[in-house]
Amino acid sequence: MKNAFEPIVLAVCLGLLALVAAGLAYTFPSIEDLTGVSSLEPQGHVPVAVNEDTLKAQVAPLANPQTWKVPDDNHRLFLSDRYLFYASLYPTGNYIQKDDGTARTPGGVLISWYRKYHQDITDPNIDREDADNDGFSNQVEFFNESPMSSKPDGSKATNPLDPASHPTFLSRLRLEKFDVRPFHIRFVGVSNLGGQDLFQIQLTETASQPPLKRTGDDLGYEGWKVGPYTHKIVNKEDPNTHSMVEEDDSTLELDKPDISRKVLLPLGQTINSEESTAYFVMLMPTLVNQEIKVARGKTFQLPLGGATAYLLLDVADAGASIRDTTSGNPITVPKLDPTEWNNVPVPPAAAPAAKSP
Repeated sequence: MKNAFEPIVLAVCLGLLALVAAGLAYTFPSIEDLTGVSSLEPQGHVPVAVNEDTLKAQVAPLANPQTWKVPDDNHRLFLSDRYLFYASLYPTGNYIQKDDGTARTPGGVLISWYRKYHQDITDPNIDREDADNDGFSNQVEFFNESPMSSKPDGSKATNPLDPASHPTFLSRLRLEKFDVRPFHIRFVGVSNLGGQDLFQIQLTETASQPPLKRTGDDLGYEGWKVGPYTHKIVNKEDPNTHSMVEEDDSTLELDKPDISRKVLLPLGQTINSEESTAYFVMLMPTLVNQEIKVARGKTFQLPLGGATAYLLLDVADAGASIRDTTSGNPITVPKLDPTEWNNVPVPPAAAPAAKSP
């Protein structure tokens, strides 16, 4: 009985499995439901034919790929570009600069120029340093111009490591200030004695008055000489009577030959003639507190400039005009910009005195 019952149980189980499979097949989604594809025929865009020449052009670079070459210095590490950051210029100035050969310090000196002389560009005071102790800062030696231009290329620069190579001392001369002292001159009259004209000139700012003078004589005051006399009579209308009267419009010239200065004195009139005194300074560390006082028409020498003498021709707000008395060349001395003191190197500290045993 046992053997006859087992086939019946097996058949029933198989029948149940068949029913379950049929139910799953009925409820499971089809391939079309899953993919949305109902046909194997091509759909959508029409295929485009491949252009042989275009395909060859695209494949050609792959046939001969570029190979990476080892740098000449065998340095295989890839480095980013270098940039310089100047905190003192933040945030309004050019405080971030690419170190590509055109970068400059806040003072305008090319970084490449400092590298040429192996200077430490990380030193925040590098522009004011004076490695060779010649009294000229790095910045002044780089510009080597007076006044300094904004962005030179360094072609005029001197050697910051050679004390014998530096700008001229004259280039560090500046007009600090000047005083103007007017004095009054009056052409009083003219007399003719023995065929010669003699002139009476009055100086109202001094008690000592010059005697009668002739053309060519020294006036005896501030280097003035008596120049040409021009006799001139004109007819003018009298405003009271409306009649024509003769007036003497003669003039006498006073000259300062050394500075090419002239003053014209109308007869019977007092005029103002200004005498100026200039105060110069040298932008050098050992001469910070020294002034050079010069009156117009006088000569002076530079404390560090050798024996050359310079004549003060004129002085004004913009600067002073001087002349090299040896060469005769005229020179313009610029007005002092107080910020220029920032270009003067700090003088080296004096060595301590040796202690006696």
